[in-house]
Amino acid sequence: MIELFEFMNFMAENFIFCYMGVALFTYQNHIFNALFIFGAVVAIFVARACNIYPLSFLLNLRRKRKIPWNFQHMMMFAGLRGAIAFALAIRDTDSKPKQMMFTTTLLIVFFTVWVFGGGTTQMLAWLRIRLVITGS
Repeated sequence: MIELFEFMNFMAENFIFCYMGVALFTYQNHIFNALFIFGAVVAIFVARACNIYPLSFLLNLRRKRKIPWNFQHMMMFAGLRGAIAFALAIRDTDSKPKQMMFTTTLLIVFFTVWVFGGGTTQMLAWLRIRLVITGS
């Protein structure tokens, strides 16, 4: 049964990333606003930091095994994903501001997946987080 859910997860993930790739190159009404894109990226990182570090601190008050700083930094680095944001943004693109929001969301998702997803292994090594692989 677990294999079925793993397969469904694999298929859904591939579908959404194929859909995003097609949308990037076939959507006709992209509106690029560099200041808005930059502001959105900064806002996302600030919001992420305002969630990861204070919540980890609160959790660590009660835990015997504390969440170490290097794990918190890793959550900050690799925790951003965008499939849900993409799905919400593509639902309604009938006005110029909504088209700009869709384009911005799409670019941020691709940036975080390529840069942070691709850099995860290097960041794990840099933060000295040992990767434990278990068999199924």
